[in-house]
Amino acid sequence: MRYGIESALLFFVPAMALAAPPSAPVLWSVSLPGPVYSIPQVLDGTVYLDTAQAVGPNVFAVKNGRILWRFAAGGAIPRAVTVGGEQIFVASDVGRTHFMRAIDTRTGALVWDYARREPPQCMCSHISHYAGNLLFAQTDGHSLYAFHPVGSMPDHRIWRFAGDGARLAAPVVDGDTVVFGSADHEVYGLAAATGKILWKRKTGYAFVAGPAVWKGEVILGNCGGTVHAYTAATGKPLWSFSTAGPIDAPAVVWHNRVFVASGPGDRGIYALAAATGRLLWRARMGDYTRWAPVLVGTTLVVASRDGSLMGFSVKTGRVRWHTRLRGEPLSQPLLWHGKIVLKINDHRIGVFDATGGRPEWMYATRAVVTPPVVGKHHLYAGTSAGKLVSFGS
Repeated sequence: MRYGIESALLFFVPAMALAAPPSAPVLWSVSLPGPVYSIPQVLDGTVYLDTAQAVGPNVFAVKNGRILWRFAAGGAIPRAVTVGGEQIFVASDVGRTHFMRAIDTRTGALVWDYARREPPQCMCSHISHYAGNLLFAQTDGHSLYAFHPVGSMPDHRIWRFAGDGARLAAPVVDGDTVVFGSADHEVYGLAAATGKILWKRKTGYAFVAGPAVWKGEVILGNCGGTVHAYTAATGKPLWSFSTAGPIDAPAVVWHNRVFVASGPGDRGIYALAAATGRLLWRARMGDYTRWAPVLVGTTLVVASRDGSLMGFSVKTGRVRWHTRLRGEPLSQPLLWHGKIVLKINDHRIGVFDATGGRPEWMYATRAVVTPPVVGKHHLYAGTSAGKLVSFGS
């Protein structure tokens, strides 16, 4: 075990206090007719988002501070829109009828409309996922629907996986196989074309985090703290590794290493060999993290519940820097132009230099901000005051 000395190094690295950093470089903001609570999505410089209102236009495309088009979904949109290919997908409900709608990203025109009239199955209660050129939607009954999103036919559902009432984690697609974990303690591998179960593996605990993919291998951790690795195509068990806390965030793969964050009771960051599951190093934080680590070159960045933003060496686990946020991180940290971006408490977005943890700038508002989303050149966030705000580097 190598992690005794390395984890102790945390206590000898001085934490950089979050002094008053410069104000955010706001480029523009757009006023919308309702609050923005869901994370915006960005594709080719255009921001797609929804507002919390059930009537009137509630889906928007914005570019360079100008609203390109508006779309009335016909019902409230409780979850963030999904963008894939040349379409944007929204799930909404009208009374006892529930919809998945595809909208053309260029024009805002309706492309196709899929309706379900079998309450209480509702696709709007869960986040949709776009992977492997398929759109996945989940219902309250925890069935998984797969859509082929290209074209204009009115019903694009190609298959349905009927679960047993257990909540399903986010799916990934590797080759011709869709893989996901479930609250029923199973890991499933389905045929991407048909939804047929190719394999399933029983574990001792539920899954809430989606898998990571590495060279035909899927790696995912469960709420019991065990990391499992399987061959994606066949479900062949490859290795497992046990931590001392639940795993609520996806693993991160770098070359031939897997990094896993473990939750309450452990507060550990683990580096494992992707091929064998062998422990390479372990570091311990002051509190656990809800979010997956972020790779920046050879630095692994982690934001923990005690308000710490930390950079670890990916090779040794040694702490390179430690910054105090003066608040709890409330979003997945993101990499943007060599910087780390995250939401702090309900009202701030912070940007930090990833090489040393130094605060670059801070956006603060009385309104509640959404988690930030990064584009190629700009950073975006919505607010409960009905604003979409764009930031420069």
